[in-house]
Amino acid sequence: MKKISVIIDDFYSDEVILGGDKISELIDKKNKNIERLQDGIKKYNEESNSNYRLIENVTQGSVAMCTTIDPEYDDFDIDVGIIFNKDNISYSTDECKDLIISFLKPYNYLFNKNPQKKKNCIRINYEENYHVDLAIYRKNGDFYEHCGERWTSRNPRSINKWFEEKNLEYNNRLRIMTRLLKYFAKSRREWKLCGGLIITILVAEQLEKISINESLDVVLLNVIRGIINRLNTNIIINNPTNGDNIVTTGKSQNLVKGFRDKLKAFVTNLNVSYDLNDENMIRKSWDLFFNTKYFTSQNEKKKKTENNEMFIDDLYQIDRTTPCNFEIRCQRFVSKDPNNFIKSTHINCKNGEPFYLNVNRSHMLCFSVETNISKPYSLLWKVKNNGATAYNKNELRGELCCGNDISRVNNLKSDFRYETIDFEGNHYVECYLIKDNKCIASAKFNVNIKK
Repeated sequence: MKKISVIIDDFYSDEVILGGDKISELIDKKNKNIERLQDGIKKYNEESNSNYRLIENVTQGSVAMCTTIDPEYDDFDIDVGIIFNKDNISYSTDECKDLIISFLKPYNYLFNKNPQKKKNCIRINYEENYHVDLAIYRKNGDFYEHCGERWTSRNPRSINKWFEEKNLEYNNRLRIMTRLLKYFAKSRREWKLCGGLIITILVAEQLEKISINESLDVVLLNVIRGIINRLNTNIIINNPTNGDNIVTTGKSQNLVKGFRDKLKAFVTNLNVSYDLNDENMIRKSWDLFFNTKYFTSQNEKKKKTENNEMFIDDLYQIDRTTPCNFEIRCQRFVSKDPNNFIKSTHINCKNGEPFYLNVNRSHMLCFSVETNISKPYSLLWKVKNNGATAYNKNELRGELCCGNDISRVNNLKSDFRYETIDFEGNHYVECYLIKDNKCIASAKFNVNIKK
């Protein structure tokens, strides 16, 4: 039902996504705690004549995947992977966690309570309902191990990469559906249900089986039905990057079953209202599902714009020691026929001069790179929109994404990035060259679009 789909989309923008100001606060707290950790390591080394060194940090979880929500009954949190060389961290996992807590000890007075050892991380709590989870890794060459109940093979960037590839494949529906169902899981104070990663994996499984071209509300309902059927049969959930079961304890199994049972409790009303095609019933059913009055209320909606911006140094180590040439090239296509383009090529990433053109939704821009770096390498692109139109349309963007082809079907191996010329503003495109799991070059291309 088109009207309901629009309301779901409005609800997602107005109520579900976490605003850019809160995300900025989370990232600021993450950066401050990394600085504290670095300083704590330095002090610890001076006092104990040791040589511990943090070599990398990687933002993980919902902030890295842009699936953060604005929960009424939960803390705001950010997950960070902290990485050491294996020969520098050779202790048992319990001893390793104790060591990290020792590094942070000089700053305990700043926290709501002292850092806690959790199953898979060290948790730092703040008074204002924020917490930072530090997941510990050790590295040997390109091989990473995670500090949980035991050391296990796990790359700190693998889930982020998996999510971005799947989200591209499903036309951003993975991010939207994950956020909506995470919001449902946090919609009642008394509920204790499974976490965001499990919900994300369950959503991805269902999007593979259903049509993502239906209206937003129908896709969501089909995902809910599919998850219920899936969990009725099997509650084992595997990490998509290494195949490990992540529901290993009785407690975690009960949290997954609880999520299934809460979905069951509300899906009956949704099924009946959609079978009857009764708009008022459908509105009431979604209100019940999300514990809100948004769908039946006529109140003026608040405006909130999604901040999806991602940063390359949260995913990859930056290494600018390799001398290279790296420039972005832009060609303008006057249709979606790749053989039909205006014969002009623009390269301006070095001098920063903007490229001016007028809005024309039937035209496309093709971005590529010129470099003397030999393959193999991969490219990541960031498209950042600015201006009032982008803000009002909630299209600021800023995710890190792979290449695509001119028909708009994402091609993860493509060295090209095609974009439409949609609305005015001073926009830009950045490209990052990833080689040997490091970002060794980047370039920026400014695009000034006028009416």
